[in-house]
Amino acid sequence: MAAPNLFSFQGKVYLAQRQSTGKPGPLRWVGNAPQLELALEVQNSDKFESFSGNRLLYGRLVQSKTANVNLTLDEATPENLAEGLYSIPATLPAGSVNNELLPPGLKANDLVALDRGWVSDVAITDSANPPVTVPAANWWTESASGGVIGLRKVDGLTQPFKASYKHGETVNIALFNTPPPERMLILDGINTVTGQRAKVTLYRLTFNPIEQLALISEEWGSLQLSGAALFDESRALDPDLGGFGRIELARV
Repeated sequence: MAAPNLFSFQGKVYLAQRQSTGKPGPLRWVGNAPQLELALEVQNSDKFESFSGNRLLYGRLVQSKTANVNLTLDEATPENLAEGLYSIPATLPAGSVNNELLPPGLKANDLVALDRGWVSDVAITDSANPPVTVPAANWWTESASGGVIGLRKVDGLTQPFKASYKHGETVNIALFNTPPPERMLILDGINTVTGQRAKVTLYRLTFNPIEQLALISEEWGSLQLSGAALFDESRALDPDLGGFGRIELARV
């Protein structure tokens, strides 16, 4: 039989937009989260006595209290990325582009990035009057998803070239396009040693920007989010709730 007070927690982490009422909006499961840490800290001002000759600690004034949070996410969903990039994901619909100007002065074997990715039905014309279609043998698609094309031959054609193409629907995550939102965090956890259920709630949470995002890596990728739980005065007067959050353990 396991010792009754040993613990090792796992569980589902949910984030929700904090509503004006102070309650959470719809919960969003963040997927596999191998690490969730809560670090409490106080800043003290110490007073040392001056009468014994030993300058001993005589008093301590707590100047501030902070509750910091570290959350590791394994799944790079648009919503998870947006948390650490201060972004609101937006769907850019599929469509078509006509006569997009390519850079002037292109030479054979140059690569060009189109404005959109996931391209198909690409056609290239030059700037002659009337325009001349650049033969398909004169260029190639280097990457359809990246929207990259390459040029084999440019002689006898009038630049700048123009590209027309279709593009696919994408989810756009622009960096720093929104202030950091306030979240509520709920952990629906279990002590894997004893089977005891636990619930952790943080009322007001803001994340810092992701310090480092591994865009190319030989290992599993992860999103390292850090932030702070903010004081919630609407709950602070209730001793069962507290001003930052609470941990609830099932009675066993």
